[in-house]
Amino acid sequence: MNNIKFNKTDYQLLGIYFLVYWVWNSLDIFFETNQFSFTETFILIPVKIIQMTILLWFIKWVIETFLITYKSYIGLFSIGILGLFSIGFFFFLLINYYIPYGHIKWERLPSIGRTIFFNVEDSIINVSMPLVLFFGKKYYDYRKDQFMRINEQKELELKVLRAQFDPHFLYNNLNTIDALVDYSSKETIKAYISNLAALYRNLIQTKDEELVDLKKELDLIKNYFFLIETRFEGDYSFKIIEKASLDNKYVPNGALLTSIENIVKHNIADANNAITTSIYIEKEVIKIINTKNGATRREESFGTGLNNLKKRYQLLADKTIAIEDRDKEFILTLPILHVID
Repeated sequence: MNNIKFNKTDYQLLGIYFLVYWVWNSLDIFFETNQFSFTETFILIPVKIIQMTILLWFIKWVIETFLITYKSYIGLFSIGILGLFSIGFFFFLLINYYIPYGHIKWERLPSIGRTIFFNVEDSIINVSMPLVLFFGKKYYDYRKDQFMRINEQKELELKVLRAQFDPHFLYNNLNTIDALVDYSSKETIKAYISNLAALYRNLIQTKDEELVDLKKELDLIKNYFFLIETRFEGDYSFKIIEKASLDNKYVPNGALLTSIENIVKHNIADANNAITTSIYIEKEVIKIINTKNGATRREESFGTGLNNLKKRYQLLADKTIAIEDRDKEFILTLPILHVID
């Protein structure tokens, strides 16, 4: 992009500044002289505003041409100084001689060096405030656009992660139904399918929600506990310990389901040691602690699970999950999110 574009709000901002400049200087002259000056108010001050406008456009052109296009700092400096002097000198003669006297009194002009220095300095002073306002607003617009692009990117990544989660969850449970057919009664299979349908009904209802109420998520995993306990009978046990209120607490959609599924995926109970899982609801975190007996289940991975959950926390709230993998237990800590109205 080789152009610095003025948009509607840029013109509005500069218009407001010039209006304030005109009113402020008019009042300043009135209070200083105790009389109204038509020439100052309606000629000299508007001419100064025209000077600031020309200077602003000139600086815009110099930056576009010598900094952005040609990347020439020598050109930027030399043409910039020449332009500031020329514009400043022209308006100096106009404001100080031609408008008040009708002609230029060349004999009253200072030395060449002082004239150059004075007019470059005067141009810089006159254009400094409009320049600060303009480029300050451009920086604000840039940061705003950048923030919107980041949010759009986050929403896209979250949709991709959710799309990965749902097929993975369905794949595991279809395998579970397949296993139940071999040794379970028709009633058990119907109950399992009913609970699985209830889970997916909830997932469909909340498919567009990235955050869900913790109460709903807990109700959901209680249903999921039934699915696990039905398939593996006494191999897994779960309990929920509420140590804090559930009000105004949220988690990423499916966070607890992913966590529990991860336990079943990577731990195999033996004849003497069931896998027990305790879910502690604390004030700011959820701690999920499950026992380990050394045996692990090898299942196909689709790149989801805890890595997926970790990315979703980072995208949604710039927070991270904590994992402690000990000899006899595995501890997963999930941050609780809060929604501020």
